[in-house]
Amino acid sequence: METIKTYPDQVTKVKGSLTEILSRYAITKTALKNWTIQEKESYVDFIPKKIDPPLFQEQEAKIVYEDEACLVAYKPFGQLVHSDGSGENTLEDDVNSYLALQNFPYKAKACHRIDTSTCGLVLFNKIPFLQNFFDKQFRDQTIEKEYYVLVDGLFPWPKKRVKKPIGKDRHDAKKMIPYSQGKEAETLFEKIKEANGRTLLKTKIFHGRKHQIRVHAAYLGFPIVNDRLYNPNHKAGVLGLESMHLVFDSPIQTKKVDIEVDLDPRLADFI
Repeated sequence: METIKTYPDQVTKVKGSLTEILSRYAITKTALKNWTIQEKESYVDFIPKKIDPPLFQEQEAKIVYEDEACLVAYKPFGQLVHSDGSGENTLEDDVNSYLALQNFPYKAKACHRIDTSTCGLVLFNKIPFLQNFFDKQFRDQTIEKEYYVLVDGLFPWPKKRVKKPIGKDRHDAKKMIPYSQGKEAETLFEKIKEANGRTLLKTKIFHGRKHQIRVHAAYLGFPIVNDRLYNPNHKAGVLGLESMHLVFDSPIQTKKVDIEVDLDPRLADFI
């Protein structure tokens, strides 16, 4: 039997004793309040007390990686990760439409978000009581996240590390600013190539604050191409920012999952 297996009849079987399972996957008591637990000889059955109806959309998400516990979907430019109450179609909607068509009984939840104007990789948890297993990796900063960043100007450093706290802009609710009393934020920029007055960078973030890369790039004097908030010379077009690399632990795999995608063609056209 696989370590974790979910069946169309809504039962998830997890190998091991209940005590081992709770410890291994950092499952909280709150996460189990809507589940019936049946302990067997070598595994435990987790049975949901209720299931939300399946969600079917006209479009399905582009799935880059999937196992029994999680998946990574590619978010296109301009789409929300999850609902903001506006009723707009979201990546989460598209992921759950895909799962419904596979007869998977649960709804997946995004483990993190990227800006609506950013494209790229987003990690989803598929089994509700495992949410803390993934959330903990983000809290502990054990998940690695890298981005392609296209900036205006010829970046003068092969590598540049920015350690600058970030806080809300009191004069513009949509923006964040470098702020000494803000939340700790660290970004590492690495030059890949430059052409046509622009530079393509690979960027690794620590802490993952709102608009972190956009704020730190502008702080250095190299705002991201077409950034409407932080680039005074922005033009109409896609934002030069792509979430391109995720490294994380899955309950299913014995080693870290390492997912990377190529530069989006719409960004490659700029350079």
